[in-house]
Amino acid sequence: MSDMLKRVQEGINNQSLARMLGFKAEKAEEGVAVISIEKRDDLLQQTGTLHGGVIGALMEAAGGYAALTVLPEGQSLIGVEYKVNFLRAITADKAYAKATVLKRGRQLIVLDVEAYNEGSDKIAAKMIMTGTPTGGSK
Repeated sequence: MSDMLKRVQEGINNQSLARMLGFKAEKAEEGVAVISIEKRDDLLQQTGTLHGGVIGALMEAAGGYAALTVLPEGQSLIGVEYKVNFLRAITADKAYAKATVLKRGRQLIVLDVEAYNEGSDKIAAKMIMTGTPTGGSK
């Protein structure tokens, strides 16, 4: 496991919501993070698909951890705004969110995030996220 992947997984382990939802760091390299979640009955909505709130949380986490890969040690990201479009249901046993840093500014970081069903290359949800670095020296 790379140092960056360990750093992202430690961030997940230190965040109670991420732990509760069962997020797992799959990939972390400069400007990119992939976070996964396993399907569980308590995360589904009435039709048996992954709840939109869970998908949004997964995507926001992926965005925050992608930002972490370009921030100095001790800094993290606080979300300022995001917009999600749900394009298809997440029905697979596992879902992924892949986040990429689009622009890293001193005060704002803009991220592109996509969610997928495991085994599919079709985008299930699309997010544009903006956040601000916090903590540590800027």
